[in-house]
Amino acid sequence: MGIADRIILTLYTFLMAVFAILLIAATLGILPPELFISLLGSLPGNWEFVAGGILILVASIRLLLAGIGAFGESNMLTLSETEAGKTVVSKGALEEYIADIAQELYGIYGVKVAVTTEEPNTVNARINASLEPGVNVFEITEEVKDNIRETVKKVVGLEVKNIEVYFKKIKNSGKDKG
Repeated sequence: MGIADRIILTLYTFLMAVFAILLIAATLGILPPELFISLLGSLPGNWEFVAGGILILVASIRLLLAGIGAFGESNMLTLSETEAGKTVVSKGALEEYIADIAQELYGIYGVKVAVTTEEPNTVNARINASLEPGVNVFEITEEVKDNIRETVKKVVGLEVKNIEVYFKKIKNSGKDKG
């Protein structure tokens, strides 16, 4: 689910919560029934309610389709397809595998990976990680990229075209500057 879908879902959830509170309040007699009768009486010919209803319907359909995976990239990568069958790996499994490869190197920890597909047998990886003190950023970056490209090609059979490495934290060595 993308950021737009998450925003729609948040607004939709808020709207449904307000509706649920109003329904509970009406059922318990906290809100007078005349309020709802007058509201329902003002609906015919009022285009604002039509527009609101259409927006809610479109949001519902969009969330339903996003929930079943009809939008965006598939979460599965097909590695091979023959007469005998199909070999598929999930993006989540590949992301965890790449994170494990990166964390095997000394000085790198807290790795999170996002994989996108480029072509049928090519992927891109975005890596967010943290570094231990005293590690050369440029050397570790190249080593991570080389290890990932080599290992993923050998084990999974996919080319890793573009690898972006972002370091969100570099630990302090803890030495005083006295």
